[in-house]
Amino acid sequence: MSASLTYTLIAIGLVAIVLLSTLIYRQLKTARELREQQEQQAREYEQQAQEQRRYLIDSIRIIASAVLHDEKMTMTEGCIRVKVMLDNLAPHLHQHENFAVIERVYRATEHIPFLEDWKALSRAEKREYQKEMAQLEKEHGEQVRTAMTELQRYPLEQMQ
Repeated sequence: MSASLTYTLIAIGLVAIVLLSTLIYRQLKTARELREQQEQQAREYEQQAQEQRRYLIDSIRIIASAVLHDEKMTMTEGCIRVKVMLDNLAPHLHQHENFAVIERVYRATEHIPFLEDWKALSRAEKREYQKEMAQLEKEHGEQVRTAMTELQRYPLEQMQ
C-alpha cells in the first residue's frame, strides 16, 4: 500500500472519529438537557401537589370549623364539601369510624340539586329538600359535630 493511500485512510478515519465524537457529544448534551428538564418538571409537579395538599387540608379545617361555629354553613353542605375534599386527600378516611358519618350524609343528599339546579327549583321543592336536610341534621347532627371536631385535630399533614 502506498504512503498516500495510508495517509488518506488515516485522514478519513480521523474525520470519521471527529464527526462521530461530535455526534456523540451532541447526543449526550441533548440527553442531559432532557433529563434536567424532566427533573425540573418533576420538582414543579411535586411542589404543585404539595400546594394542593396544603389547600385541601386548610379547606377541610376551615369547613369543619364553619360547620361547628357558623350558622351560614349547614351540616349538609359541610359534609358534602368535606367528603369531596377527603376523596382527593385521603379516601381511606371515609372508613374511619369517626368520619363515616360524612359519607352517609353525602350519600343521603347526593340526589339534592345544587348551584344553578337549586336556584331553578320552586319554593315548594326547595322546602321539601330543606325538610329532608333538617331531618338528616337532626339524626346525624351530633355525629357530624364530633367528626368535624375530630377533623380539626386530625394529623392530616402526616398522611400520605
